[in-house]
Amino acid sequence: MSSRLVTFLCLLLTSLEVISAMGGSDAKDSPAESPSEKFKFLYFGSIIGGSHYSALCKSGRELVRRHGHKVVSLISSSNTIDWQKDGDLFSFVVFSSSYTKRDRAEVMESVSAVLVTGALAPVFGPVISGVWNDLSGVAEMWLRECDVLLGDAKTMDILREERFDMLVADDTVPCSPLLAQALEIPFVLNSFMSVVPTKHGPWTGLPIDPSYIPERSLGFTDRMTFFQRVQNVLAHTYYGFYHYRLGLANFDSYDALKIKYNIRPDISTFESHKQALLLLLHGSFALEFPRPLLPNTVHVLHTPGLSSNQTIEDDVAEFLGAATDGIVLFSFGTFARSMRSEQAQMFADGFAMLPYRVLWQTSTPPKLQLGQNTKLVKWLPLPTVMEHPSVKVFVSQCGAYGTYEAMWAGLPLVGIPLQEDQMGNIDRIVNRGAGLSLDITTLTPEILSQAIHEVVSEPKYRENARRVSLILRDLQTSSPPVETAAQWILHVTKFGGEHLRPAIHDLSYIQRNLLDVYLFLFVVSASMMALVITSCYCCCCKRTRRNGSKDHVKHE
Repeated sequence: MSSRLVTFLCLLLTSLEVISAMGGSDAKDSPAESPSEKFKFLYFGSIIGGSHYSALCKSGRELVRRHGHKVVSLISSSNTIDWQKDGDLFSFVVFSSSYTKRDRAEVMESVSAVLVTGALAPVFGPVISGVWNDLSGVAEMWLRECDVLLGDAKTMDILREERFDMLVADDTVPCSPLLAQALEIPFVLNSFMSVVPTKHGPWTGLPIDPSYIPERSLGFTDRMTFFQRVQNVLAHTYYGFYHYRLGLANFDSYDALKIKYNIRPDISTFESHKQALLLLLHGSFALEFPRPLLPNTVHVLHTPGLSSNQTIEDDVAEFLGAATDGIVLFSFGTFARSMRSEQAQMFADGFAMLPYRVLWQTSTPPKLQLGQNTKLVKWLPLPTVMEHPSVKVFVSQCGAYGTYEAMWAGLPLVGIPLQEDQMGNIDRIVNRGAGLSLDITTLTPEILSQAIHEVVSEPKYRENARRVSLILRDLQTSSPPVETAAQWILHVTKFGGEHLRPAIHDLSYIQRNLLDVYLFLFVVSASMMALVITSCYCCCCKRTRRNGSKDHVKHE
C-alpha cells in the first residue's frame, strides 16, 4: 500500500514538473506584445471652415490624446477660425490662399445675408427667389482654394514627405477626394449632418427610397401621403441634379482640376467620392427617422457629451443663478452677424414680452433696445449652459451640432430653420414632440413669445426631450461619443475598408437599377409572347386553310 502511494506521489511530482516546464517554455517562446503601431493622419476641413472644421477636429483630438497618434491639420491662410487652439495636440501645414481673411469673411457674410431672409428654406427657394448668384461666391471660393492647394508644389511636397496613413476630411467640398488621390492615400469623409438623401445617395451609394425617406427641406416625416410623396420625388430630382450636382458641388469644375493636375483623370470627381473607406454621419437614430445604412456608413456624435474645461463667466453664472422663472437660451450661430437691425429688434421685442430671462449669444452684438430680462454675450460654452437647471428652452436655427447638443441635455427647442438640413432637424424635433418650428419669413414678436411660452409652460415638450436624451445616451457605446468616430477611423486605417465596401460602388447606373436585367426579361418575355402569338396565328391559319379545303371538296 505504501509503495503504491510513493509511486503515485512520484508520478504526480513528475507531471507537475513537466507542466511547469511547458509553461516556462511557452512563456519564453511567446513573443512579447509589440507596442501598438502609431499612425499619421491628415485632417482637412479648413476650406469650409467654421463649425465644420471645429467638429471635424474633435475625433483628431481623441486620436492624439487617447491613442497617441499624430494628426496634422491642413489650413488655408484665409481661414478665420481660431485653429491655433488645437496647437497643443496638432501640427499644422498652412497653404497660401488667393483669398485674404477679409475676402473669406465677406463671402460668408453674403451667404449669411441670404440665409437670414429665409429664401433657402423652401425646396425651390434658391430658384424662385433668384439668390443663386449670391450663393455662387462660396462655391467659387471653395473651387479656387482647391485649385491653389493642388497647384502649391511646396505644400504638396511637404504633405507627400509626411507619408500619411489616412486623410480625414469634411464632405461638403469635393476637393477632399482629389487631395487624397494626389497624395496617394486612402480617405475618410465626415459629414456635419446626418443623411441628406439626394447628396449621400448618389455620392456614396446609400439606398434612397423617396416613398419613405423625405428630402430634408420639405417638412415631411417618414409617413407621407400620396401628394407628399409626389412632392418628395420632385424634390429628390431637383436636389439630386440641380442643387448638388450643378450648384454647390459643381463636379465638372473639379473634373477640370483633375485633368489640370493629372490627378487620376480617368476617374471623375463624382466616382472618386465613392472611394472613401468610411462615411461618418453626425446623427443618431434617437432622432433620425429609421432608414437603412451601409456597412461603411456610421452614425457618430462629434460634440455632445464632451467634457469641457470651459467655464461659464462670472456675470453669466450670476445671471443664470438669479433666474427664478427660468432662462431662454438663444443663438443663431454665425448667421446673427448678418441679421438686419429691424429683424434683430423683432427678436428683442419678442424676448421682452417673456416672463423669463433671455441669454442671447451673438458674436457681433447689434445696437438694440433690449428688455430688462435680456443679456447679450459674445460667446458661451453652449453645451455647458444647456445643462444648467435654469435653462428651459433653446431657440436656434437648428444647426446639426446645436440640435444634438440640446437633445443630449434634454432641452426642448423652438426652431427657426434657415436652410435645408436645418429644416430636416426641426422636422424630427417636432415629430418627437420635443419642440416647435417657426417660419422666419412670417415671424413676429407675438408669434415668437407665444411659441417660447408654450414650450416652457407645457411639460410634454421637456418630457419628450428628456426621452430623446435618454435614448441618445443609451445608444452610445463610447465615452465621449466622438470616441466612436476615432475608433472607426483607426479600424479602417489598420485593416482597410474592402470588408465594409458594398459592391454597389462598382456598379453602373444601369446595373445598380437593374435596367439591363429588366430589359433582358422584357425581351425574353416579348419574344416568348411573340412566339406564342405567331404559333397560335399559324395554327389558326393552317386550320382555316384545312377547313376551307374540306368545304371546297364537299361543294364539288
